[in-house]
Amino acid sequence: MKKILLSISMLVSFLNASWLPSVFNTPQKQEKMLSATDFSQIENKIGKVPMMLEFGATSCHSCIVMGKMLYKVKQKYPDAHIYFIDIYKDRQTAMKFGIRMIPTQKYLDKDGNLIETHMGVIDEVAFEEKLKTLGIL
Repeated sequence: MKKILLSISMLVSFLNASWLPSVFNTPQKQEKMLSATDFSQIENKIGKVPMMLEFGATSCHSCIVMGKMLYKVKQKYPDAHIYFIDIYKDRQTAMKFGIRMIPTQKYLDKDGNLIETHMGVIDEVAFEEKLKTLGIL
């Protein structure tokens, strides 16, 4: 009898735990990623303003980490020319910029010259400092 009561108790606890959040509609905290921009929307700005191009994919864990950080920075500096290019949607641009690994950040000066490339994830504080140093912020 004790085993039956224990089993029923465990079953009720399990069911309670699994359906309770949906009943009360408790939201999961989801951070947003910077949305991908089509290169055709950026191309006419090259050579006019300093910018940072992030090459990545929404299926890549490191790219998602970077995308969330880029979103935060873009919220703080909405006029900054920071763009995310999804390499699976725009393979031609990725090839044009010589992307071999994702995520990759390309920093361009106001004349459109490539001044720096970074591959991988970068710390938010270091990233903002780099953007300030390069005149993007």
